[in-house]
Amino acid sequence: MHKEPAKYSVAIFCAFWILSTLVFSTAKAEDSVTYQITDIKSTLSDKALHYTVSGNSIPAYTVSERFSPFRAVIDIAGGIFADNISQPAKAIPVNDFATLSLSEVKDKDPAILRFEFTVAESHDYSVTRNGQNIDIKIVPAGDKKSAGLASASQQRSLTDFQVAKTPHTTTVIIASNSAIEDYTVDKVAGSSNRHPRMFIDIEDINISELVREKHIGTSVEKIRVAPKGSGARIVFDSKSDKLFRYTVAPSPGGLTVVIDESGAKASKQKSSAKSDATLDSLIGSSEAQSKAQAAGKGTPSAMDAKVASLSDNFSFSGYKKQRISVDFYKIDIHNVFRLFRQITDLNIIVDEGVSGTLTLALTDVPWDFALDIILNLANLKKEERFNTIVIYPKKKAFAWPTRAEDNLSFEADIEVIEQESLIVEQAENQPKEIMQAKDYMVKAQNLMKREEYEDAALLYSKASELWPDNSELLNRLSTLYLVHLGMNAKAVHYARENLKLDKRNSRAALYAAIGSANMQRIPDASEYFAHSISDSPPMKEALISYAAFSENNGQNEAALKLINKYHSFYPETVDTMIAKARVLDKLDRKEDAKQQYLALLGSGFQLRPDLKKYIISRVAVK
Repeated sequence: MHKEPAKYSVAIFCAFWILSTLVFSTAKAEDSVTYQITDIKSTLSDKALHYTVSGNSIPAYTVSERFSPFRAVIDIAGGIFADNISQPAKAIPVNDFATLSLSEVKDKDPAILRFEFTVAESHDYSVTRNGQNIDIKIVPAGDKKSAGLASASQQRSLTDFQVAKTPHTTTVIIASNSAIEDYTVDKVAGSSNRHPRMFIDIEDINISELVREKHIGTSVEKIRVAPKGSGARIVFDSKSDKLFRYTVAPSPGGLTVVIDESGAKASKQKSSAKSDATLDSLIGSSEAQSKAQAAGKGTPSAMDAKVASLSDNFSFSGYKKQRISVDFYKIDIHNVFRLFRQITDLNIIVDEGVSGTLTLALTDVPWDFALDIILNLANLKKEERFNTIVIYPKKKAFAWPTRAEDNLSFEADIEVIEQESLIVEQAENQPKEIMQAKDYMVKAQNLMKREEYEDAALLYSKASELWPDNSELLNRLSTLYLVHLGMNAKAVHYARENLKLDKRNSRAALYAAIGSANMQRIPDASEYFAHSISDSPPMKEALISYAAFSENNGQNEAALKLINKYHSFYPETVDTMIAKARVLDKLDRKEDAKQQYLALLGSGFQLRPDLKKYIISRVAVK
């Protein structure tokens, strides 16, 4: 049972011990930490042990685990026993599932008083702080509720600070085992002897797993944590007499705090003329150093040469991206990739088969180098195209989709989605079947909102069997199978059933056309597409899809006519303008294509960098 950390374990802190209890007040902190244990209570009942350590102040402690045999270790900083605590009083009642050993770790400052509980495979444990007391509960694995031990999912806890640094931002994830919604953010102005600070108050949260102080060293000097009622206060101390700019937002793993470092960078550049060149070479990044040397500032030292060599090594290895520093401790790998999304401003898609946690500390390395390290550690691969990175397990195959013109798609417009009004109509004397069908449709709509598309399709199908002449219901089924499930044959089937009800149904014809085209049934698709644009005016989606279909099948003249017809009814878009330019290129009408590309550049539309680069390259073609 204890081959992995138990459900109620607290994160293992291997590198440091909590040195003092942090109290946010203007009073001067004590020179040393002492937690005098004034009482110990130990009760045994129903195979459950409750052990309470009481002291004269709020305890600073960490919890870790040992294995073979499994042990829960509670280290109390500055812990000492009062004179009235005898050796027998420290022990636990004799039982067959837990034992206790006490020891002192004197080589720490302050010294550590260690409580080490050996826990049988049949039991779980929890360690919580209750005011000035530490409560340790060891209970049978199946009796958590009866013993008053909340499950891990019920215990809201902060677990770690995860830090990623770039020259422009510092991102701090305050990691939690559940979502954080009830929090407040405020700031305190600086004084003559203290820099300004920002703080976050979180209600009803456990911080026993969290280090109480973490050095950051950017615009944020350090982060401090202290209890506040039943919650916690997290303080971000500014490194200068000016408070940094920040944003705080909830994220799946807790709270994400993004610090804007641009102001700090400007301030550093402003004062660099007065700073010592040797000191700069020691504390600056390798990127800053190489720039200074290139400008002829200062004499290269041994440190400069070492950093320059490291920079060259990265460059020769192909790693030339922006430099970052990261500090991850047992961070969920999906949160790692979310940080890379913020750092790189690239689209990052992660396969659902990717899972796990990692610990990683890197300083001033190219972000693509850091990403490759993570991928190697986690046995993952990446594929990169345009501004998108796809990450997936090495054992899995991946292929980019073909060009947009090679495969048709359809995105349901708002008009189709809003057809659910038919669900709430309550006509008098409706048959029992119709009422049942409406019930199915309401449930299917709720499933759609939760993106449970297969179950929604099943309910819509049942509704259609009970209400076979409902055209909008058949349209919904075609859309669902075409857009969300990618089942073209099913989409075509329901579109045909709809056309049996009304041969003039152009939307059903469009669904049948797109599904047929995706299955390479070209004659059927051509017939249905022609049908889909028979309205006056034709549907936008029908014209665009028909044009793409014609272009894909080498009918460029027809595609151009359809695009021009679209522009006669509807405003131009980036997609229709680029499609027209592309078709003109294929028709070898180079000058007309060039004019269309120039019109697109001057249209005022926001263009993706890769698209803009492509358009400029086409304009340059003679």
